[in-house]
Amino acid sequence: MESSRSPIVIGAGPAGLTAALRLVQNGVKPRLLEATGHVGGLARTPRSGEWCLDPGGHRFFTKYEEVLDLWNALLPPDQWLSVPRSSAMLVDGEYVRYPLVGRDIVTKLGLGRGLRGLGSFTLWRMLRGAASSGRPANFEEWGVHEFGRYWYTTFFDGYVRKTWLADPAELASDWANQRIKPIDWAWRNKRKHLGDDVFRYPRRGPGQLWDAAAAALVDAGVTPTLNARVERLWTHDGTWYVELRDGDVIEGDAVFSSMPLQSLVEALPEAPRPVQVAASALRHRGLITVAVALRDHHDIPFNWVYTPGAEFACGRIQNYGRWSENLHPPGWDGTFLGFEYFVRPDGDLMTADEDSLSDVVAADIRALGLGGSLIDHVMVLRSQCAYPVYDPVRERSVGRIRDYLRRQYPSLHPMGRNGMHRYDNQDHAMLSAMQSVAKYFGNDVDPWQVNVDREYHEAGLLKK
Repeated sequence: MESSRSPIVIGAGPAGLTAALRLVQNGVKPRLLEATGHVGGLARTPRSGEWCLDPGGHRFFTKYEEVLDLWNALLPPDQWLSVPRSSAMLVDGEYVRYPLVGRDIVTKLGLGRGLRGLGSFTLWRMLRGAASSGRPANFEEWGVHEFGRYWYTTFFDGYVRKTWLADPAELASDWANQRIKPIDWAWRNKRKHLGDDVFRYPRRGPGQLWDAAAAALVDAGVTPTLNARVERLWTHDGTWYVELRDGDVIEGDAVFSSMPLQSLVEALPEAPRPVQVAASALRHRGLITVAVALRDHHDIPFNWVYTPGAEFACGRIQNYGRWSENLHPPGWDGTFLGFEYFVRPDGDLMTADEDSLSDVVAADIRALGLGGSLIDHVMVLRSQCAYPVYDPVRERSVGRIRDYLRRQYPSLHPMGRNGMHRYDNQDHAMLSAMQSVAKYFGNDVDPWQVNVDREYHEAGLLKK
């Protein structure tokens, strides 16, 4: 029997696709609207022939069985790789393993600097122990108390300034406990086996999974509507109306939204002034990923390199060959790197022409010591609203918007990273979508409680 329900899902990234799949599993066919010409959001995999670009680097790790089950249902086992996590900070020409390992940071940059850092670390640990407990006021305070002033400055201050586009003293520290591990002081022979820190990865990049999700929806009779940007939405007598840029109006009984939370508030009928102010305070960081295929083979034994130094304009460098050899043509034996530039959504670099951007990338290739390499291929991807900014007003602003939407629009379900303006991983975005659908069907759940734990690190045994 055909369901009389008619939900509308806005956004075909991980959250939107997951919500649509969950609805279909419950016998409901939603309308799925996507503002761009592709599915997958930031987790898509743009392709140019046999070359594949992963924007942002997407490790597949989760502690949630329902998320793992969906991944396994979408891609067969032979399309998943098990990739050991191997990351480093590149400081003064030296690769220092990251997450930080005590013996490595004490010796890697020279014994003198190591002892200086160890002294600073010990001092600040003593001061932290003597201080009253409580949440750090900002990221800089958190970093200094966690690593000591010297190591905080060496490894994190410049990196955070580049990637968050803000003074660390003006950033909230909420995300730090989840994203940044403390220093590992275990001796090498006592540390867990390297296989304990492994993530999953689709052979052809993260977009392979989300393309499979879209294909599964098409098979179920739900075809994503692409280039369908939402301009306005409103509700009347229990029916939602969603107006698209081309003038079409879609009707439904509920809305699941992963569009940026600020844009959602702006698209709704005029909200009270405090809610409008809260929405206007929300900020995003943009991301430009430049994939460069260097003809020469260079042994960079890490899948991700962080570049905190001022000699680099990029914040991180992906070594695609360490993620999957299927991201480049078969038999190619060069070095395929992804340079990541964190920019303001309306900043100069986001709108820079190809020549200007090429000059920036070329300077970073030289800073990496690979300036003499010939280039076989280049791909560029610009993502305007890639990551929410965690400034001091974010938590209060999001809370005010969340509470207003709960009261005023109980059949509207914000979800996902941008939809909730939170620094969620893919699995968190998916789980918020799953719980939103469960709430739609009457379950007593709160999607806003997803990813509120103080600690959540992408590490552990790979689940099969």
